[in-house]
Amino acid sequence: MKSFWKHFFLDNGDISLIEAGLQKYVPNQINNYKVKHDIVFHIVLQGKGYYTVNDNHYELNAGESFILKKNQRVYYLPDDNDPWTICWIGMGGSNLNTYLSHSIIPSKDVLTFEDDSMVLEEMKQFIYFLSQSDSNDSQDALHIFSNLYRFIFLLNEEFPLKNNQNNGYALTEPRLAEKIYEYIYAHFFNDLTINDITKEFNISRNYVFKLCKEHYGQSPKQIIQELRMNQASQLLRGSNSQVKEIAALVGYKDPFSFSKMFKDYYGHSPSQFRKLSEEEIDKALFIREEFLGSRVNKG
Repeated sequence: MKSFWKHFFLDNGDISLIEAGLQKYVPNQINNYKVKHDIVFHIVLQGKGYYTVNDNHYELNAGESFILKKNQRVYYLPDDNDPWTICWIGMGGSNLNTYLSHSIIPSKDVLTFEDDSMVLEEMKQFIYFLSQSDSNDSQDALHIFSNLYRFIFLLNEEFPLKNNQNNGYALTEPRLAEKIYEYIYAHFFNDLTINDITKEFNISRNYVFKLCKEHYGQSPKQIIQELRMNQASQLLRGSNSQVKEIAALVGYKDPFSFSKMFKDYYGHSPSQFRKLSEEEIDKALFIREEFLGSRVNKG
């Protein structure tokens, strides 16, 4: 992959992607500055180098990561004889710190990945996608946010705050509910089922339902449907993709089932929704709120 450096500044009100890049360094290429972004993950893909932060000095090799955090003074450079190639993702957002608080990330300067690390593989694939993506394209933006949530989720899984937290019952209920929501957000555009969630967290269907209802006021299925409908409405208004393509992008194999659910939510078919004025959109959103309220009241 060729070197690149992109600024994105994509923010959905929850988390944001600020920048990403990949670079093969040359000897004596030094970085020395105060970090402006909330957090920047760097991964060493090849070679080795050196990282200094808070008077701590680290020698890093391929398969290791160093983390930059806002307002830190950082200093890093490649090894003269075997200069590193690194990739990075800069992130932010109002809830990023909350999500990362489930992991050891806030207290660490560096991370070491296992050979079969899902985080490492996910970031490599994500970086490749970002190098080819167009942040102004609504479908690419959807893909980017889905990958961001998945990346955070995998970080929490691979570097949990405590060891042996694969059993969902080991977490407090609020944190487990948040992790379930993160998992749903990262996978809602796939053929996601309740069984997938129970297997991921090793908990019962009844407990998944209880947590979602108590913390989000909806069943897992309702959360999945709402995420799909929200994304579909944005894609309908912000892209020229066909309805059947949008249905597939948000997780529906059958365009007819998608169109029926969309009309239940908004009071308009997908094709009609595309043609609405802003005032008519407001009315459609009001209809959706009534629809959601009726579902919650029905339990």
